[in-house]
Amino acid sequence: MKKAAWILAIFFGLAFLGATLMNAGLIARSRRALAGGFRARSAAEAARYHLVVVLPDTDDSFFQGLLEGIRESAGAAGSAVQVFRYPTSFPLEAERYFEIAMRAKVDGLVMFTPKNDRAADRMKRAARDGVAFVPVGTDAPAGIAAGFIGSGSLQQGFEGGTRICAALGASARIGVILPGTGSWEPAEESLYRGVSSAVQAYPGARIVAVARARPGILSGEETASAMLHDHPEVNALFCSSSRDTMGAAQVVIDTNRVGRILIIGADETPEIRRYIDKGVIAASIVRDSRRIGQEAVLSFTRLKAHEPVGPSLEAGFAVRTAKGGF
Repeated sequence: MKKAAWILAIFFGLAFLGATLMNAGLIARSRRALAGGFRARSAAEAARYHLVVVLPDTDDSFFQGLLEGIRESAGAAGSAVQVFRYPTSFPLEAERYFEIAMRAKVDGLVMFTPKNDRAADRMKRAARDGVAFVPVGTDAPAGIAAGFIGSGSLQQGFEGGTRICAALGASARIGVILPGTGSWEPAEESLYRGVSSAVQAYPGARIVAVARARPGILSGEETASAMLHDHPEVNALFCSSSRDTMGAAQVVIDTNRVGRILIIGADETPEIRRYIDKGVIAASIVRDSRRIGQEAVLSFTRLKAHEPVGPSLEAGFAVRTAKGGF
């Protein structure tokens, strides 16, 4: 009997010791988290302003450049930057971050704003709550007459369509890969309308396939592969993002159609640059997202100085080609 009691005593003693050690570990982790949060708050308090940035969680070079432009300019503006990223497959998560920024009464909010976003309502709410709100993106949403900073898809599409048709003429059979963030019909999308307008100047040239990219790292490859399988007549691909551009280039390489399918891509990465130099990609239209970020911070500082909202700004783009041009 005494032996059984000793065994039970040892058992419960070890259990108590384990629980105590576990609890100590949890307490230590909690203290480290609180200390980290305190350091973050201290850094924000050391700056004059607290600027929140809400962007999709993607490795697309457009958003990388946008964030770099914001961070480069924030220091001179006396702003501490806090970034929230939401899944591209769940854009409604952006609304939660907007609400957090409003309730926290931050000084400013720079937010990626798709064309179908209710940005006008957000601007009114932010003004009422005393938060300087700066919408950024590509195409200005309906109801936004001023204050939006972007690089219009219409001009991008027209540039790409013109370059394709200038190279292929009446024989151009174009496949267009639209961005995954849209939810409207292709004919209502500025990028598509830009390509379509360019094609009309070349009788015989046609857009024969349109697809919208899906979220995911292999989306560009999957979309381009399916398009070329279903529409073998396609001899030119127009892509709207760096990820889809790289995916399309990989498909053309894998199917041994380099030189037979002309690719006009979007934005710039080291991989895209190499593909251009090797002749896999004919050209890439690089939206100046870094400037968008820089201008967003300037707009924020003007709003904090109680200056009126400036007109919407078109940041423009550059075209990257191989040496010798295209």
